[in-house]
Amino acid sequence: LCRARWFDPSSPGILITRRLSVSVQRKQRLIHAVEMLAGVTVLCAGVTLGIIAGLGQTTSTAAASAIAGAAGIKVGTASIYLYGVFFLLQILMLRSKFKWERCFQLLPILAHGVLLNFFRYRFAPFQHLAPQGYLQQMLCFLCGMGLISLGFTITKNCNFTNYPAEAFCALVAERVRMRYGTCKIFLDFAYVIFALLICWRAGLGLGVVREGTVIFALLDGVLINLMTPAVRGCFDRLDHILKT
Repeated sequence: LCRARWFDPSSPGILITRRLSVSVQRKQRLIHAVEMLAGVTVLCAGVTLGIIAGLGQTTSTAAASAIAGAAGIKVGTASIYLYGVFFLLQILMLRSKFKWERCFQLLPILAHGVLLNFFRYRFAPFQHLAPQGYLQQMLCFLCGMGLISLGFTITKNCNFTNYPAEAFCALVAERVRMRYGTCKIFLDFAYVIFALLICWRAGLGLGVVREGTVIFALLDGVLINLMTPAVRGCFDRLDHILKT
């Protein structure tokens, strides 16, 4: 009887432990959301520097910039529409199997659009930044690429949620039994082709895809691999502090 009472799930000790566990989980979820927002902020600052450099943009930013130029809207707003399409595609693919946790993807969608518009059109230091000559442009581009890779590393390791495009890739890869990396390569090609077609049809020129796009495609993965151990170590230490 004593043993049964000791393990009674309704006993005060067990209830207190459960409440503490729930409290820690909520605190961790909040911390992970803050980490996600920090990553998106760094990423958007890097994207803006890449746009200012004028040497070509990342594949997804090129697509968003093409939409923005053709529709006459801000690039951050265009990115919301672009990522929103990938979120809707997940709903259509999963249907009744769609889990509400995927709705957390709306946070990086909205944060990315708002922050990108802020850095691109309102952040004073960036408004006065005008690289002169190819060397300054390349320096601006490389700084932006570093920030993008760091921001993406943070968002991938914060254990909160993925960007809709990455979540869509993972879903497609699982459905067709393809490696995630291979699916991501196809997506990047689709971004570039889409951007070029939009720019061509709208008469915007093809400046969104240049040598910078190729450089980023080749080095982004390398930079992310280099940054991941340090970022993951910081997050692990923070989680350990919250649990103690």
